Amino acid sequence: METLSFGSISVTDMDVIHDSAKERFRRPLGAVPCETEVAIYLRVGDLHIERAALCLLQDGRISRLEMFPEEDLLSARSVVHGRNGTGDVLWYWFEITLQGGSICYYGADTGCNTGLGRLYRNPPPSFQITVYESSFHTPDWAKGAVLYQIFPDRFRCGDPEAVRAGVEAHQRMGRKEIELHETWNETPVYAAKEGQKYYMPCDMFGGDLEGVRLKLPYLTELGVTAIYLNPIFESASNHRYNTGDYRQIDPILGGDAAFDRLAHDAKEAGIRILLDGVFSHTGDDSVYFNKYGRYGSLGAYQSAESPYFSWYDFQTWPDKYTSWWGFETLPEVREYDENWGAFIIDGEDSVVSKWMKGGASGYRLDVADELPDETIERIRAAVKREDPEGFLIGEVWEDATTKQYHGQNRRYALGLGLDSVMNYPFANHTVDFLTGRTDAVAYRRFFVSQYLNYPHEMLYTLMNLLSSHDIVRIRTRLSNPPDASALPREEQAVYAPTPEDDELGSRRQRLAAAIQFSAPGIPTVYYGDEVGMIGLLDPFNRLPYQQRDTDMLNWHKKLSALHASHPAMQGGAALYYSTDGNVFAVLRYMAFDADEDVRDAVLTVVNPTEISRRIVIDFTQEKEGQPRESLEAIRNCHGISATSEFTGQTIATEQGLIDISIGPLEAEIFSLSWE
Repeated sequence: METLSFGSISVTDMDVIHDSAKERFRRPLGAVPCETEVAIYLRVGDLHIERAALCLLQDGRISRLEMFPEEDLLSARSVVHGRNGTGDVLWYWFEITLQGGSICYYGADTGCNTGLGRLYRNPPPSFQITVYESSFHTPDWAKGAVLYQIFPDRFRCGDPEAVRAGVEAHQRMGRKEIELHETWNETPVYAAKEGQKYYMPCDMFGGDLEGVRLKLPYLTELGVTAIYLNPIFESASNHRYNTGDYRQIDPILGGDAAFDRLAHDAKEAGIRILLDGVFSHTGDDSVYFNKYGRYGSLGAYQSAESPYFSWYDFQTWPDKYTSWWGFETLPEVREYDENWGAFIIDGEDSVVSKWMKGGASGYRLDVADELPDETIERIRAAVKREDPEGFLIGEVWEDATTKQYHGQNRRYALGLGLDSVMNYPFANHTVDFLTGRTDAVAYRRFFVSQYLNYPHEMLYTLMNLLSSHDIVRIRTRLSNPPDASALPREEQAVYAPTPEDDELGSRRQRLAAAIQFSAPGIPTVYYGDEVGMIGLLDPFNRLPYQQRDTDMLNWHKKLSALHASHPAMQGGAALYYSTDGNVFAVLRYMAFDADEDVRDAVLTVVNPTEISRRIVIDFTQEKEGQPRESLEAIRNCHGISATSEFTGQTIATEQGLIDISIGPLEAEIFSLSWE
């Protein structure tokens, strides 16, 4: 408990209270549309004060609003506005003048901008209010989706002859470095070959779009409703982030015809296709730059008369130009160039529009942080023109609502830009919790902060991933691995966890997946995670698909079936519990209304420790992010019972309390019924 002394006056955290996650202190809760009136409350109890002010910070300016008594609290109200007609993020804290003129402050707790705050002697950390564009809407289908990410070269080879023909087509262009592995189980190339200055990711295993098409029944059985494909446009590498031609599907993947077949059959199966939009840079070996003269038209490197010359920023033509993170093979584009914008985004047959017309349901934007907000908003408009339910995800590694780039606040999470972002914080916090680096209390606070800070239209479409092509696979991260960044690639190539560590990783991964399918957002499975694939950093997190663990596959199928059968797990509100710092629980519910029965409610409980634990949950206690009407509805219930989705065992509550015992490294999911 914090105690501050000002002469004869002592002030403690029990005297002054504000909790931004509870409706009695802030209404409405969480992110709000522009032009919403927000009421903010402060409790000062019996403390004698001269006055209190709510300090609001927006766009570098502080407004001080006097607070007035309202019942047993002090209150202030403000209509919150965006910036220049769009959304914004506001910050607030409290300035309290004690009797005698001394001033103390109340702000957010260190390291957190939501929830219960504390006292400070000096101006404190702030609470966050996210203000978003009032028209913001994300696709309804995405709110209940299960997403499967595929690195195309490593998933399945469906047409070996076409793959070989595609490799030969590249080689005829002069790309002699492109080669095809003879078997699926070989080690990928990970170092520069003899005669090469740098490692070149040009070894192909032959995964193709026909292979993805042939695996659609498997994905349907897994409950997948959308596929995110890493880049598939023609490129001189296996990852294809160095785009050669945006208007052609890579011949190794089967060309345009293979994409047409995949898009058609996926649609028939009820599965949507999302493409990787790599628009901040191109390859130097591309029709647009054409550094090596492998294309039959003029590229920007060859001539200032090239139609693509204005795309690039040459300091000294042709050899000195701006490139992505200094990689000369990835020349950056000038996103404000009119010719580039028309070709990629705005033209009638732009790249964005072409593939939407061809069967894509949206894009994941590579390095979204490095695209101007205006560019992202133009891409959004182009996607929505082709399909109002088209989906736009951004590669963002941090909290997207407060992300800055080059000192500028980004606005892509505020309603005019992205629908969703890759939720890397979810992966990192989940690993930290399951491996004991943080406890359930800290884990709960993370979820509460996302629940309060993200617009709910985005919250329910967050791409909740555990692995991706850019990070260590989740099974490996949970198996007591070495520090991958400290291992040379030759050691990473042969690394495998011990059987004991792999078993521990397997049990932890089950818990991670249970949380992933229970939390708000889109559960996103990176190909092979569902069968226990392992791997450290690139390229070992991109190994060819291998089934290692059929029990893990069955676990994912079970979770996906529960997710599909419970509306609450798809779009329900969420409450989080962590009564002793060890066990974590999340309650998803569709409706708690005083005049309406609960339509669906699911409770997921996870014990990451290696001993049995108990968690006692009081459903009648006010929780972070809970509207008052839902709390009152629960308190008016005559009884609540929880039935395990796995064992069928039913546990009843007494006076709103439920006592759950859970074994070591176990997860339980309960359906709740209410009387």
